[in-house]
Amino acid sequence: MGEQASKIGKKLEQFGENFFANLGWTELTRDKEIKCTRSSHCNRSSHKKRTHGIDLLCKFTNPYVIGDQAVIVECKNRQMASITQASIEEWVKELINNIECAQSAPELEDVDLKNTTLNTGLLLIHANDSFDTQKFYDYLSKITVPNRRNPINIFVAANDRIAQWTSLFNKISTSYNNGFSFIYPSINESNKACQTALTINGLFSKYLLGKSTYMVKKNNAGNTYDEPHTQNMLFFFDEVTVDNFKYAWSMFKYYQLQGTEKYVFLFYPRKNGDADFVKETFMKALKSGDTPIEDSEAEKIEIDFIHNRYLSPIETGGVL
Repeated sequence: MGEQASKIGKKLEQFGENFFANLGWTELTRDKEIKCTRSSHCNRSSHKKRTHGIDLLCKFTNPYVIGDQAVIVECKNRQMASITQASIEEWVKELINNIECAQSAPELEDVDLKNTTLNTGLLLIHANDSFDTQKFYDYLSKITVPNRRNPINIFVAANDRIAQWTSLFNKISTSYNNGFSFIYPSINESNKACQTALTINGLFSKYLLGKSTYMVKKNNAGNTYDEPHTQNMLFFFDEVTVDNFKYAWSMFKYYQLQGTEKYVFLFYPRKNGDADFVKETFMKALKSGDTPIEDSEAEKIEIDFIHNRYLSPIETGGVL
C-alpha cells in the first residue's frame, strides 16, 4: 500500500500536490481500486479491465445543488505524441465507466458520500515535453462518447488550464488571501453564497467573482491602526476585447457588487499585447457608450494581472 501511495503521489506531482486543497475540495480517497460491476456498460473488449482505479475522489460544496458534489479525478502524464484524439476519447470513456461503477461500489462504503452526488469526472492531461495547444483542442472538439441513460459530466483540462488555475491560486494566496472567498450570486432562486471552495464549473468559467479584505491605515489621537475594508473582485479569463470589458462591468453591476470602496478586476493575458491593451483600453471602454461609468465609480476600480507562465513577466502585467 505504501508503494501505491508513493506511485500516485509522484503521478500527482505534475498537477501540484496542493492543488486540490487550494480549490477547497475535500479529498475522500486516492489510488482506490474498485471492481467493475457493469459489464454491459463497461466495454471490456476495449479497455480489458475487470477493475477501475480511482486516482482521486474529492467533494466540495456547490451552492447551486442540494448537498455536496463529488468528482473522480483521473490524471494522465504523457508525451505530446501520445496524446491523440483516440487516447483522449478512450480516457474519457474509461472515466465514465469508472464513475458508473463507483456510484454503487462496495469498496467505497467507508467513504463519506452522504448527501453527495457522484456523477462528475475531471480528466487532467499533462504533456510532459511540449504542449501543443491547437492540436489538443482540435482533438478535443472531435471526440465522441456514447450517451448514458443517467448523465455523466466529464471535464477535460490540459497544461494550459492547469497553469491558469495554478496562477490563479498563487495570485490569491500572495495578494488577496486576507478574508478571501468566491462569490456565488443568486441564480434561479438560489441564495447568494460566499465560500473559499471553487466549484468545478467555476474552474472552467470565463468570469469569477470574489471578495477579500484589505487594510487602511488610520490614525486616532496619535495611535495608528489598520482598519479592514472589503473589496469586490472580478477574475477575467475571457478574450481581451472592448465588448468583453463592457460585459464584465455589466455583470459586476448586475450581481450588485458595487457598494464597496474598491473594485478589483484581475485579467489573465493570453497573448503578447493583452496586458497593454487592458491598461490602455479597459477604462476607456467603460467610459464610452450609452451608459458610461460614473467618475465616482471609475475611481474605485483597480486593475491587476494574473501571471501567465507562457508569457514573459512584462506581458503579464508588468508595472502599472
